[in-house]
Amino acid sequence: MRVAGEGEGGVNGGPNGDLYVVFVVARDEFFEREGTDIYVEVPLTFVQAALGDEVDVPTVHGKIRLKIPAGTQTGTTFRLRNKGVPHLRGNGTGDQHVVVKVIVPKKLDEKQKDILREFATTTGDKVDENSEGFFDKMKRAFKG
Repeated sequence: MRVAGEGEGGVNGGPNGDLYVVFVVARDEFFEREGTDIYVEVPLTFVQAALGDEVDVPTVHGKIRLKIPAGTQTGTTFRLRNKGVPHLRGNGTGDQHVVVKVIVPKKLDEKQKDILREFATTTGDKVDENSEGFFDKMKRAFKG
């Protein structure tokens, strides 16, 4: 940023030069910035994403409540207007984009597994817990 006339005095009593201020914006553990827009990733449980919920979302202006509709998928982005960074040399403020990341539990007890199996049955999904994964299939394909 240039501040005219606020630098050092000129040679032989000449006018002051310009002062240049350089800003370095440090990375934040939650927010990413692209121009005047802010991006934040918000983790949701499977239940919150499937049934919908209201969650607290951090913004650079403080926390807000965001309504998550039922059936929200990983990668869904919600836009919060005017919750970003103010525009330089102009009116308005950028937006904040909230990117949803659905967290799938890694460990389930038997009761939880039974509930999910029952859910799969009611939706017509076929679940084969003993089937080989993608990488197992790839290994088998390359071995011949």
